Amino acid sequence: MTAFHKDALPHGYELQEYAIEAVLGHGGFGITYRAHDRHLQTEVAIKEYFPGELSERQDIAAVAPKPTPKAQRDYHTGLKNFVKEARALAHFKHPNIVRVLRYLETNGTAYMVMEYERGQSLADHLRLHGPKLDESALHRIFLPILNGVRAVHEADMLHLDIKPENIYLREDGTPMLIDFGSTRQAISHTMPDKFLVTHGYAPIEQYPDKGKQGPWTDIYALGASMYRCVTGKRPVNALERYQAILTYRVDPLAPVVAAGKDHYSPQVLDCIDWALQVYPRDRPQSVREFQDRLLRKTSGSTRTTATSTTRTATVTATTRTTTTTNTRSTPRTATVRRAPSQQRWLFPLAFLLVAAIGGYMWYSGKFAPAGSPAKSPSTITSAAPIATSEAPATTEITATKPATAPDTVSPAGPGQPVLMQTLEGHANGTFAVAFSANGARIATGGGDGTVRVWDSARGTLLKTLEGHTRAVNAVAFSHDGRWLASASLDGSVRLWDARALAPQSEWRNLGGPLYALAFSPDNKRLATAGRARRISVLNIDTKQPALTLTGHSDEIYALAFSPDGRWIASAGADRTVRLWNSTRAGDAASLSVHRAEVRALAFSPDGRWLATGTMDNVIRLVETGSGTQVRTLTPARASVLALSYMPDGKRLVVGTSDRRVLVVDTESGELLRSFDGGAEAVTSVAVSADGRLIAVGNRDSRTRIWQLR
Repeated sequence: MTAFHKDALPHGYELQEYAIEAVLGHGGFGITYRAHDRHLQTEVAIKEYFPGELSERQDIAAVAPKPTPKAQRDYHTGLKNFVKEARALAHFKHPNIVRVLRYLETNGTAYMVMEYERGQSLADHLRLHGPKLDESALHRIFLPILNGVRAVHEADMLHLDIKPENIYLREDGTPMLIDFGSTRQAISHTMPDKFLVTHGYAPIEQYPDKGKQGPWTDIYALGASMYRCVTGKRPVNALERYQAILTYRVDPLAPVVAAGKDHYSPQVLDCIDWALQVYPRDRPQSVREFQDRLLRKTSGSTRTTATSTTRTATVTATTRTTTTTNTRSTPRTATVRRAPSQQRWLFPLAFLLVAAIGGYMWYSGKFAPAGSPAKSPSTITSAAPIATSEAPATTEITATKPATAPDTVSPAGPGQPVLMQTLEGHANGTFAVAFSANGARIATGGGDGTVRVWDSARGTLLKTLEGHTRAVNAVAFSHDGRWLASASLDGSVRLWDARALAPQSEWRNLGGPLYALAFSPDNKRLATAGRARRISVLNIDTKQPALTLTGHSDEIYALAFSPDGRWIASAGADRTVRLWNSTRAGDAASLSVHRAEVRALAFSPDGRWLATGTMDNVIRLVETGSGTQVRTLTPARASVLALSYMPDGKRLVVGTSDRRVLVVDTESGELLRSFDGGAEAVTSVAVSADGRLIAVGNRDSRTRIWQLR
């Protein structure tokens, strides 16, 4: 599975001996790529330090902090810790810890080169196969992960970001830890106005001024991850729990003992609740202590903990330092307390017993939700390569199993798509496609800064339009076929004569990089938006800005005029969809608040519905008259990056980051068709006015024209 990031290095970019092939995942602090090692002829995964809030891409590869003293300070603090983490992890050769091969410092940033593994994150597994694990699957995943965490702690390191997204399951089912959180934590110390933690998995001491971090910090996150696998729900925010206890209210986190008593053994549930104690001193103080309790079968070994109404969060330093033969260049972040010597013999014997039983179960069953019957022998279904994405702290993806899209074009039924043309010529990606009003021409915008116009029937290039200095992110034909417009990362909008294919006008100083563009139905206005968080409505006749609409708190990725021209819909990184009066400035109606970034918008032909596509794989239909979300569609297996209605208003064409194009029935939610959109993420889709042709732009720099029959 591939992902998408608007600032990612382009396909084919050469980073020393590594050729970038695809984006695997991304988060708030970095982008992870699949790359080819040209020297060793192997595939690797490369994580680039790229904190989105602190830095920006200056050209194809260079990264620089944003031009404020605070951003520059925080950027370099994080960069220093990223390199330190890479150096430390390079010493590890543990089967349950991601293997770091080397690191690079170039382009104003740093890169961590890792072994490439095929598989999927535990979070993806839960989303695809059901929200829970049974007890045998829980042991198969978390016992090895505990061994990995223990090795990290014995090297005087902490992970600090354990969660299902950072537990990676290889194709053979063996788990490993990825994406250590030291960089995030280093920056958080200089940003007291923000909690750079993953809510639900981070314990109270990871919040500012709430206590000392140590092995018990990772143990809480492990318990929270197990809680998610047992209950199917993310645990309650630790800060909310802490504040409830301080005010003598009931802990809002329901004990896992009650939630899982019918499907899990008491000692497993008891251990999870123990790990999730709010105060650090009430949790296991070492992984060994937690392992011993988890594996113990005797009923007389009940632990003793303080009551939940204790009002102090002070950590008592009663741990002993453990020496290790591994030499580390990083300073110690915590001491580790060993279990009493008389208990040490219990763990090896118990672990061997569980491993023997687990080894048999490994080959005889598949991970399944709690209470479900075992299936035929197989391992976890996992075809996606390693992706170190970080789920937004406030986002919780519903873990219901989506409809599975076929890997090839479905052969049955009407409307079977046929590949008619493949248009090649752009470099560094194709980011925008549009049909002319009569469907005779197709315009494409590329990462090479050009707009190309093609004959849609023959697939021949009519002309290459030059003038932009950076990638073209959006193109649009006017509804009367007279004009063609383009918007670019260089911050400009260009207007071209669509018949003569000649330049007509240009608007600059629109506030920075632009990502979206739309013509009004009367062909007199042009709306554009991007990084500046505002919408500029341009008058085509006077060549002047006619209106500026402000209200979004982050970048705007998508724009659309309603079919009657009265409204402009916009959406973006702030996860909101807004509906503006297109003729006068004023407050916008907020139609919905999404759980992830909104990347795509499309009005139905009658204007009644507005479809939105988000990075958490969800399509939502909003009734524009009432502003009510009436339907949620989940046919996609990856981020939704592009949307376009078919002329009948009953079907929606969807482009996703895992290179698929879907045709969805908007009334039933049924997946009607799924076909290949190219080698990488589908960046844009367009439908001809007669509904017969679908144009698909792809980050692999090609545009594919499909015909529906």
